Amino acid sequence: MKRTYTLLAIGCGLLFAASTCFAQMYTVTDLGTLGGTSGEAFDINNSGQVVGYAFTSGNAESHAFRTAANKPINPETDDLGTIGTPSLAYSINDSGQVAGYFFITPGETHAFRTAPNRPIDPATDDLGTLGGTSSIGRDINNHGQVVGFSYPPESKGWRGFRTASNRAINSATDDLGSFVGFFTIAEGVNDAGQAVGYSWTWDNGGTVHAFRAAPNRPINPRTDDLGTLGGDSSAAYAINSFGQVVGSSDLVGNISTHAFRAAPHRRINPATDDLGTLGGSRSSANGINSFGQVVGNSDLAGYLVHAFLYSGGRMRDLNELIPSDSGCEVFQASAINEAGQIAGNGVCSGENHPVVLNPIYQGLVRPPINADGSSVFSAKRESVSIAFLLNKYGTRTCTLPAATIAIVRVTDGRLTTARNAKLSITGCRYAYDLKANRLGVGEYRADISIDGIMVGHAVFALQ
Repeated sequence: MKRTYTLLAIGCGLLFAASTCFAQMYTVTDLGTLGGTSGEAFDINNSGQVVGYAFTSGNAESHAFRTAANKPINPETDDLGTIGTPSLAYSINDSGQVAGYFFITPGETHAFRTAPNRPIDPATDDLGTLGGTSSIGRDINNHGQVVGFSYPPESKGWRGFRTASNRAINSATDDLGSFVGFFTIAEGVNDAGQAVGYSWTWDNGGTVHAFRAAPNRPINPRTDDLGTLGGDSSAAYAINSFGQVVGSSDLVGNISTHAFRAAPHRRINPATDDLGTLGGSRSSANGINSFGQVVGNSDLAGYLVHAFLYSGGRMRDLNELIPSDSGCEVFQASAINEAGQIAGNGVCSGENHPVVLNPIYQGLVRPPINADGSSVFSAKRESVSIAFLLNKYGTRTCTLPAATIAIVRVTDGRLTTARNAKLSITGCRYAYDLKANRLGVGEYRADISIDGIMVGHAVFALQ
C-alpha cells in the first residue's frame, strides 16, 4: 500500500540531507532476485515489505515477489507465483495484500489481489476485467480497494477502475470514466478512496491531464482535472492520505517535463508545485508519504538518470546520500513509507536489482508527548515541552547537529504550517518549548528536521 498516514504513526525516522558532516544518510540493501539476473521494486509498506518482479533461475520467467519485512528476496518463500508468464506486483498494503497482474494467455492479462501474505491464488485473487480481455492492477489501499485499468468490450482504449473493498472488478460500478473520450489510466488510491491517474482531453488536441477523483466517485471533468505545469500534458502517479498528488507534467513549450506535487484539494500550481530536476530537463515523481516527502527519478545534466528525494523544498540525488562503496547506483525511487524507507531500483554489481534505502538516523519523541499519538494538553496552558532523542543505526547518539522544528496543524485532513523554529540542544536531546496558548484548539504534528529533511515526528492535541 502506498503513502498512508495515521495519527499513531509517531517517531518515524526519515533521513538527513547531504551535508559536510552527514554525507551518508542511508544504507543500501540489494534485494537480489528470484534466482535470475534482474528485477524491479515498485512499492514498500510500513512494515518494510517490498513488492515487484524478478527473474527466476536461468531468467526463464519473471514472477511477482513480496519480501518479508526488512529482508532481501528469498526465492523459496517470496515468489508469488503466476498462471502464465510473467506476473508482476505493483503495490502492497500494510496487511500484506498485493496488487498487480498476471498473464492468462500471451495476449490477456488480469489484475490480481492476494490475501495477506499469501501467494497468488488463481481461484480467489483474479479480479477480472471491465468486460473485455485484459486488466492491470496498479495500487491497493488498506481497505483492499484496487485501482488500475482495463479494456471494456466496447471501448477504444483503456479505462480506469477502482474496486470495492476486497471485491472483484464490477463493470457496473467500478469504471472511473474519463474527461472526454475513452482513455483513462488509474495509478494510485488512498485510504479515503481518492483515485489518481491521467485521462485524455480530446478537446485539447488529444493530450492527457492528471486527475484526482473524489472519494469513491467517478471522474468529474469539471472538478477533477489537475491541469499542468504550463504545458500540454500531465500524469498523476501517487496520492497520500491528505490528498497531495505527485506525478509529472510538461512545462510551457513542452520541451521539459518536471515532477510536481499538488496541494490537497487544489489543481497543479506552476508557481509552487514544480519540483525541478537534478540538472537535466526531465523528472518524474513516483511516490509520496504522509509527511509530503517525494521520491522519483530525474535526468542529470547529461543523459544519466538518478533517483531523487524531495524534502524541505529541495530535490536531492539519492546517490549522494548513500555510501560511495555501496556497489549500487540507484536510478529510480519508486515509493517511500512512513518510516522513510525508500524502495527503488539500481545497478548493483553490473545487474539491475531492486533495492531498499534505509535511514541511518531516527528522531524519537520523548515525554510529555507520547509516542503513540495519545497526548492531549490544555490549549490554555502556557507551554508544552517537545523533546527528541536521536538514534544512529538504532543506537543513541549525543552528536546532535543543528535542527529545526515545524509545528503543523491538521484540520479536516488539511495541513497548515503554524510555526517554524530552531531546536535547542539540552544534553543529549533536542528540546523546544511550544507556546500552546498561542496556537488554539486542534490537532498538531511536530516535525523535526536537519537541513530540511525530516528525521522524526510527534502528534498531539490541544483542547
